[in-house]
Amino acid sequence: MSQTRRALEIARVDLSYFFRTKWLLATLIALNVTDMLVVGIVYRGMMSFDYFAFFVPGVVISGLFFASFDVGRRVHLGLTEGVSQYYLTLPVSLNGLVWAHLLSAGLGGAIYAGILMLVASVFLPQLVSIYALALIPVMFILSMGLAGIAAVLNLFSKAGERYFVFAEGIQTAMVSLSTIAYPIAFVAPFFPSYFLPVVELNPLTQGAEALRSVVSGSSASGVFNLGYLLATSLALLVVGVVSYRHVFTRLREVGKI
Repeated sequence: MSQTRRALEIARVDLSYFFRTKWLLATLIALNVTDMLVVGIVYRGMMSFDYFAFFVPGVVISGLFFASFDVGRRVHLGLTEGVSQYYLTLPVSLNGLVWAHLLSAGLGGAIYAGILMLVASVFLPQLVSIYALALIPVMFILSMGLAGIAAVLNLFSKAGERYFVFAEGIQTAMVSLSTIAYPIAFVAPFFPSYFLPVVELNPLTQGAEALRSVVSGSSASGVFNLGYLLATSLALLVVGVVSYRHVFTRLREVGKI
């Protein structure tokens, strides 16, 4: 078996752990859909614009974020339970192992977001279009980039339960400092002015605005920048590669990180 095939097999096994607990996955999807319907429809009547069409893309991107970020939990458990140590005994390169986890994260996020888009398209048909299909590669790269943040947490959390505390804090901060739930004009009064560039440049903001441009049929948002979204995602992906290389190198040479 070639190095590439071994890495792909590790990616397949890693991805299967995310989709293994089918009832949990169904519950998570149901919660996301409930958010779309309850929050989106209720708030629609309270806003001066179509809040449902605005909110659904935000829910899809937040789902992509949490799904891709789950790779950090799997790697953490793998380090704790000896799975990563086992992978290092296989005839697969260090780079192959790193890319296997990041590829798994990218596919997990893109597939989960795709499921949400299909379900949401029942209520928002614009989500199934040639423009949405063209956006899938961008969402895949974004998903791999967001997994790079999880890799940094794996690098610094080492053993114990710290990873889950760090992950919860990062997830809360990134969703709060984004336009997942509200337009930038709505959140601006609640943040100091120096926080607004953080909200605008947040990859979650860029991802949600990209999907909203598909729903609206135009890139009307002054916040969205496709070039910036791709550049940020690739930069985070590089950070993820470097972080996981360091984690697995330390594990192979020292026996711990």
